[in-house]
Amino acid sequence: MTDLAVPLKTDAEAPDRDPVVLAGLLSLPTLFLIVLCLIPLFLLVQLSFAHREDGGLWRAGLELTQYRQLMTPQFLKVALFSFTLALTTAVISVALAFPVAYFISRMKRRAQITWLVGLLSTLSLSEVLIVFAFQVLLSGSGGLVKTLVALGVMEQAHSLYPNFAAVMVCLVYLVLPYIILFLYPAMSQLDDDIPAAATTMGASPARAFLTVVAPMVKGPLLSAGLLVVIFTVGSYLTPLVLGRPQQWTVGILISNGAMTTGNLPLAAAQAVALVSLMVGLLGLVRLLSRAGSPAS
Repeated sequence: MTDLAVPLKTDAEAPDRDPVVLAGLLSLPTLFLIVLCLIPLFLLVQLSFAHREDGGLWRAGLELTQYRQLMTPQFLKVALFSFTLALTTAVISVALAFPVAYFISRMKRRAQITWLVGLLSTLSLSEVLIVFAFQVLLSGSGGLVKTLVALGVMEQAHSLYPNFAAVMVCLVYLVLPYIILFLYPAMSQLDDDIPAAATTMGASPARAFLTVVAPMVKGPLLSAGLLVVIFTVGSYLTPLVLGRPQQWTVGILISNGAMTTGNLPLAAAQAVALVSLMVGLLGLVRLLSRAGSPAS
């Protein structure tokens, strides 16, 4: 009988197909990024340099007129307020979400699942529903105002909006579940022995939490704050419904410029400036994160 040689795949053949498979896996996300992100951004930049015509029309051009209008006191004031609002919301929401995510990660598995399912279920509520629910809650005839009057905190019933506090509370409520879920993986990977060792060396639980646990998750905390800023710096519905014109953000200004005055090139220039600011902030956060990492 003659021996039959069965061809076997060698280990050297496997790497030849890996680049092809990898290119195939990355082609769809790359196409998605180009079609839904890069092309609209290119059209937005092109529109920001266009020439505005009467009647809300525009024609292609290369003008800096719209970008010069970004230095007006009105736009700078609104942009400064939008950034201040977003930064304040980020600080408050991260300060609230950080301990909550930490304590959830230290619960038993069943309790963790219950909390995570509850947080995920809140994400099914739309922003429109939440904002108008806050409008009803904070109105003069709402349950909150009636309770405060019954407790003697308020002398008479009156609406608790529109004002800055109403906008801030609603924004924190909107982003808080996202930040807790964002911080949970980093919290769950922390070693329980580290804060325990700090307490055995004389540190109180609160001091161990702030001086030992917090520096270990500096990167996720900065990323969470950046995520909140990106979410809220251009918020539209919340300040429009719960705030006064003094509390309106860049998102409302861009919408008014495009829909009311019909100045699409100016609205595009304002949007490009906002995106550029977020990209610069993203780069700053990455530098800060790397500066605090052990590899730096």
